[in-house]
Amino acid sequence: MALSDRFGERLRRVVGTRAALGVAGLTVLLTCAFVGLLAFVSGARPDVGSRLPYYVLAMAVVFVAAVFRLDDREREGTPVLTSVTAVSVVAFVLVGLAGEGVVYAVQNPGELVASQLIVYFAAAALICTGVTVWGLHHWREFASSE
Repeated sequence: MALSDRFGERLRRVVGTRAALGVAGLTVLLTCAFVGLLAFVSGARPDVGSRLPYYVLAMAVVFVAAVFRLDDREREGTPVLTSVTAVSVVAFVLVGLAGEGVVYAVQNPGELVASQLIVYFAAAALICTGVTVWGLHHWREFASSE
């Protein structure tokens, strides 16, 4: 009984952390983005034009948030602006694909559930999330010229 109590306590601590919420959020976002990619590849011809302003707004919010997060007096402006631009473009693509994925899933739920594609997409998204978290923790190893 003591072992299961310790395990339960550890599980509650890990699941309740910001990291676990971040992993869950990124996994859901990537899963929706994979479904959005399916919408474009399958020829469903999504009506992106009507939702494009919202995707651009999301990109702008990420741009400003990244500026506030990355900019400080000790860093040069050009690398910060380059990083912020890259982050906002990635956010635009992810939010756009995820938005189209949600629309596609609402319009074609049977296709995702019957073929179990959503399970494969969720698994792929979880793997991508793990690789992303690992890459963010070890990016200096790749950026160094040694």
